[in-house]
Amino acid sequence: VLSLCSEGCKKVIFHVPSELEADTLVGRVDLKECLQSAEFISSSDGNFKILEDGSVYTTSAVSLSAQKKTFSILLKDIQEHVQKKIHVSLVEEEKKTQKTRHARDTVLKRTKRRWGPIPSVVMENSIGPFPQQIQQIQSDTAQNYTIYYSASGPGIDQDPKGLFYIERETGNIFATRAVDREQYPSFQIICFATTADGYSPEVPLVHTIKIEDDNDNAPEFSQSSYKFFVLENCKSGERVGQVIAEDKDEPHTLHTKLKYSILGSAARQLFNIHPDTGVITVATPHLDRENKPDYLIQIEARDLNGHRFGLCSTAEVMVALRDVNDNAPYFKQTQYETQVEENREHVEILRVSVVDLDEPDSPGSRAVYEIIRGNDDQSFEITTDKNTNEGILCVVKGLDYESGKQRILVITVNNEAPYSLAPHSQQVSQSTASVKVNVMDVDEGPVFRPCFFRMDVKECEEIGAIIGRYLAEDPETGNSEGIWY
Repeated sequence: VLSLCSEGCKKVIFHVPSELEADTLVGRVDLKECLQSAEFISSSDGNFKILEDGSVYTTSAVSLSAQKKTFSILLKDIQEHVQKKIHVSLVEEEKKTQKTRHARDTVLKRTKRRWGPIPSVVMENSIGPFPQQIQQIQSDTAQNYTIYYSASGPGIDQDPKGLFYIERETGNIFATRAVDREQYPSFQIICFATTADGYSPEVPLVHTIKIEDDNDNAPEFSQSSYKFFVLENCKSGERVGQVIAEDKDEPHTLHTKLKYSILGSAARQLFNIHPDTGVITVATPHLDRENKPDYLIQIEARDLNGHRFGLCSTAEVMVALRDVNDNAPYFKQTQYETQVEENREHVEILRVSVVDLDEPDSPGSRAVYEIIRGNDDQSFEITTDKNTNEGILCVVKGLDYESGKQRILVITVNNEAPYSLAPHSQQVSQSTASVKVNVMDVDEGPVFRPCFFRMDVKECEEIGAIIGRYLAEDPETGNSEGIWY
């Protein structure tokens, strides 16, 4: 059980009307004067509540009996085991004709125009001179007795401290230095009006100080550079990409109304940009990757709706063209000549090369070769070297010199991807090349013809009797001379 000994700190007297309504501000007590770090604040009388700033309010209607009422404010610091008491006395105010609070009938009829002024406005980055008056608050009760003004809150006794202050006697509010709206767009301070003896005839006023935006921030792109891709030869109006910029100044004002534009007349002939959205589109159908594979353009974002006095920033945009198969391959030469020994099989006899302007090692440039004439017997085959893109011509069935000393082949070439006709080009013809294959003679042994020969022999035929002739011949000369069996 924690036992704290209460120590009387001080006595406070408030002069108030004999009848107090609920939620009426009675006055303010300096709590820190008694206890710097009070963790618990309470009232001995349930008809009153105490706020952290020391403001004393009624919780219900209160009527002073015998012209005086007393209660205590209890302050506790649990950690330090300290407890303090503040004795509060409410005394009915005396009836006076001049400068007395009994002129309250007049107070109750007052308007709130002066005690509740419109929000103050301070220009961002103001150059002064400082201190600079920004507003004046006044209580109508000042017509009857002396009123002193004070304020608390952000910009006064909270960070950023000392930015504003209020004159005690006049209620004039001053700014002491320039303010950055992007850091502090507005402030809400609490203003108090009290008499010399601490009575508060007015409910604390929550006053707003708005910082008026100055166009001191240029737009900032989400990226310093962008890279977009688009197909070459695409139609006008094709979307390329979108750039986005933001402005830290006050939203929904001209200070943040941005316009986008492309810098440079040459770039504007090739691309367009929507001034409000930043969407970039193609302006011409004549973007040829083989002529220029990419474009570097400068995009500007300017506030004040694009006015020349607006602040601006730029970003680089790289537009790279993706290849389409708009260039047909063609042979480096249209006539070839090679040779092969007869009877050779599965042997490479020639390599042919092509030129293709499309992107290397892509479906639009990889070659597909075909023999379209002179290969009726399927003696030849042509394939593609995946590393060099060359055509490899091979003999797959042996050739016979005696049957033909020369073969003429016609080959053609296409791509793996279908050909895409550019909008500004004409239809191209398929490239072909002829290959003359010379068959080289090889000395061959005699062969029997036919390779199978049947003879009939009579039974009991005499030894040495001739039963038939089975001749071989030289395939080169076509005769049987000089052949031994």
